[in-house]
Amino acid sequence: MRLTLFRRSLIALGLMLVLAPLVVIGAGRSLEAMFNSPVMWIPPDSEDRRQFFQFVNDFRTHDVILVSWQGCTVDDPRLDQFVAALSHADGGHANVHPEALFDRVLSSRSSVAALQSPPLELSRERAIERLRGSLIGPRDVSCAIAVLTANGAVRRDSAINMIRSVLQNDLELSADEYHLGGTPVIGQAIDDASVDSMLWLSLPSTAVIVLLCCLFLRSWRMILLVLGVGFFGEQLALSLVHFTGRNMNAVFVVMSPLVFVLSASTGIHLCNYYRDEVNAHGVDGAAERMLNIGWKPCLLSATTTAAGLLSLLVSEISAVRQFALISAGCVLLTTLLMLLTLPGVLQRWPQARRDRSGWTGTLLAALASVVVRRRSLVAVAGLSIMTLAALGLTRLRTTVEVFDLLTADHPVIQDHRWLESEVVPLIPVETVVRFDAASSLTLFDRLRLIREIHASAASQPPARGATSALTFLPSLPTSNSLRASLRRSVITKRFQRDRVRLAELGYLRETADAQLWRITTRVPAFEHVDASAYLSDLAAAHQAVIDQGSVDRLDVAVTVTGVMPVIESAQQMLLRDLIGSFFTAMLVIGVVIIVALGSLRLGLVAMIPNVFPICVLFGLMGWLDQPLDIGVMMTASVALGIAVDDTVHFLLYCRRETASGTPPADAVAKTIKHCGSAITQTTIVCGLGLLVFALSDFEPTRRFAWMMFLLLTAALVADLMLLPALLCRRHAKT
Repeated sequence: MRLTLFRRSLIALGLMLVLAPLVVIGAGRSLEAMFNSPVMWIPPDSEDRRQFFQFVNDFRTHDVILVSWQGCTVDDPRLDQFVAALSHADGGHANVHPEALFDRVLSSRSSVAALQSPPLELSRERAIERLRGSLIGPRDVSCAIAVLTANGAVRRDSAINMIRSVLQNDLELSADEYHLGGTPVIGQAIDDASVDSMLWLSLPSTAVIVLLCCLFLRSWRMILLVLGVGFFGEQLALSLVHFTGRNMNAVFVVMSPLVFVLSASTGIHLCNYYRDEVNAHGVDGAAERMLNIGWKPCLLSATTTAAGLLSLLVSEISAVRQFALISAGCVLLTTLLMLLTLPGVLQRWPQARRDRSGWTGTLLAALASVVVRRRSLVAVAGLSIMTLAALGLTRLRTTVEVFDLLTADHPVIQDHRWLESEVVPLIPVETVVRFDAASSLTLFDRLRLIREIHASAASQPPARGATSALTFLPSLPTSNSLRASLRRSVITKRFQRDRVRLAELGYLRETADAQLWRITTRVPAFEHVDASAYLSDLAAAHQAVIDQGSVDRLDVAVTVTGVMPVIESAQQMLLRDLIGSFFTAMLVIGVVIIVALGSLRLGLVAMIPNVFPICVLFGLMGWLDQPLDIGVMMTASVALGIAVDDTVHFLLYCRRETASGTPPADAVAKTIKHCGSAITQTTIVCGLGLLVFALSDFEPTRRFAWMMFLLLTAALVADLMLLPALLCRRHAKT
């Protein structure tokens, strides 16, 4: 037995050492492939996502970057200089080559000039008015727009760096003088913040865990082994993102530290079991006894944690499902590695007896006395708080707004606020009007319908103006006079001549099956627009135009698409995922505990302190009207799985005491004194180890860290106060 334990340890440690280089390389490649896009979070078969990518393919509009600077007006010659320099740096745009980053570059200056030139020959004032809200702001501050190719959308970091290079080298603007905006810019900022969280905060998080383990374990062999297994699991989780063919994204940022602290938690529980055996029965055979006592609660805890994580598989967001599979697998694996390595190492190098009395023992003894004597008061107070807080769950709302993913003082957010206040709103909403190839509508009938839909889109609050092919065509006559008829004829001829240019601008698409017209409106990003209501009102306004006209509905179809509908769809999925994953986790974990304990009543009692943190914290978020993002959403099931760990250790120890003949109240008090130390230590290690990530510039990581810390703290209170009180009352009744 002695040799077997040590040999198991050597085999497990040898396997870890052999795999370590591959695991570290895979983790590094995962970080290099960081790419965040909320559009990619929703399922590929989602109708909103399908429509969005259909729009992108039809109009060659993968993404756009807005560029402006202090003093940028329509008359600023640097706009022409910027367009020319960027086109030259990208290899020119006469024929866009496959490696090009930009499909086209537009500016307010060139667009105004085009509107003032034949055939339109608009006045300067009318030309500017047509472009207000798309390229020109309310105070005549203007911008340039760089439209990315498919290659540019993937290599957005290269595209942004090229724009910065042109602005700094060709226009001689300093970094604080110019402003960049758009989905690619904020997406790249999210990528950078995510990587920074991993690279710069993982080290202090590890340092905190190391210091706490040193404080609690006080054995360098225990510390090295616990942290070594945890580090291996952390790197393995990252590497699996690469080896499973996924891109690293915001959802995965918290996965590796989560695996690390959970592994450390298992190690701390095992080390406490070992010290108990050494103190009670001596060093000889302590490792074997530790394994015999500790394997069941550790595996059961890992199973319930994995069940909590796997409950996220009900999510419709693919990245969340991948997070669930990888983290659950790594938690189970690190638990097995800890059970394989720690007993053998402690058998080969036993640890001396350590006195566990002191101020912690005094505090736990006092707590046990209070909880046992005041069990009814503690139970009623805990259940009342949980019930009142849980009423706020009905008020929960979600958000996946990309502008909420970075801190308010982040430079990119400041740039976007400047662009929105000085130039144009930042969120584009696209309306696509499709005429079937067999439609009987004349060109002028189509133009008139587009004009009415354009007007309805522009007037729908909070949109500020609209842009379509009509922006670049002569005004349509409204009367039926001879002069109006002649004008309609002229417009028809000009359209035939300009249709290629309209297609190049991205507002017209003609195929053998249909003719597609694009109308773009822009909505403010920082006014907390009710996206669901706005999109519903916009679709209703478009439908009203169709209903009022003499248009055969079979001839025309109107679709509202863009990033906003996709994100709104993701928000609805997020709330469904939270509810579905939490109740799935409750059901699966409840069944596991009931089967493991062999008691339906005890299993149901055990679930109350684990539901307590979620009801209290998420209920308070509902009462305080704090939105849930994708980071917070995952904490419910994750925290439930983690909280059950300590509950399982508490219940199994208490059950052993009662089975040995200890009176129930004394068994509960003894369990608090015995398990309280390990439960407190694991909570401190997990909570503070994750809390370091609250320093991140990436908001979901910040919120995940704070929420996990608060949830684990609430779970500690529930496990050391509410659970013992409920167990005492249960035994008192029986």
